[in-house]
Amino acid sequence: MVSKSVAFAVATFLYSLPAAHAVPAVTVSALPAGCSSYPGYDADTGVAGPWVLQTVSTDNTAIEGFSDTSVYSVAFDTKPELRWGSITFPNDNKYAKTPLQCQSNGLNARVPTDLTAAGAPTNYQWTPLVLSPYPYDAELMWKIDGDEVKIFEHYINGTKQDGVFLGGYNASTTWGFKYYPADQGSSGLDYFLIRLLGPNSADPTTGAALQANETTGFIKIYA
Repeated sequence: MVSKSVAFAVATFLYSLPAAHAVPAVTVSALPAGCSSYPGYDADTGVAGPWVLQTVSTDNTAIEGFSDTSVYSVAFDTKPELRWGSITFPNDNKYAKTPLQCQSNGLNARVPTDLTAAGAPTNYQWTPLVLSPYPYDAELMWKIDGDEVKIFEHYINGTKQDGVFLGGYNASTTWGFKYYPADQGSSGLDYFLIRLLGPNSADPTTGAALQANETTGFIKIYA
């Protein structure tokens, strides 16, 4: 019988193998703040979307073109409580996706904001997304105070690329993808946790630019 630790190591290795498909060098151009810059903007409602996110130009082709899911952290008091959540990507694209839209001039996701007494997710609503304020762990999250998510256009050799890309900080649009097994998340599914890479995103202890088995890519709005 293969031990759980060996199985996890093998799965991590397979899902993290970079392929020949490398992340291209791009020039980014920030779009104006506000929902009118997002795809599918409705001037009557002030809302853009809904849509999902998509991985593109990843150096891990096993997840190229995948759309977003989510996980959350649980605290226990008189009943289970949803502390915060993170937008993630699945290891299999058949799973249900987490919708996003822009409203009140900010990026939102339709996600659970509470848990039942039995620990089931509940009270789904459009909830603002932010970047974690820690640049070395800048996940795309809800129910925390954080930094604004920004959107950008990409250009390669002066040619505009299709789509609108998520990023933040100093015009950074490259994300790290790190694989986690189902027992390290709330969804019961394997997933890839994402964090924005940019100024000061290196490990503050080791100085490493990427975490062990972390790969990179872009995230765009799939409208």
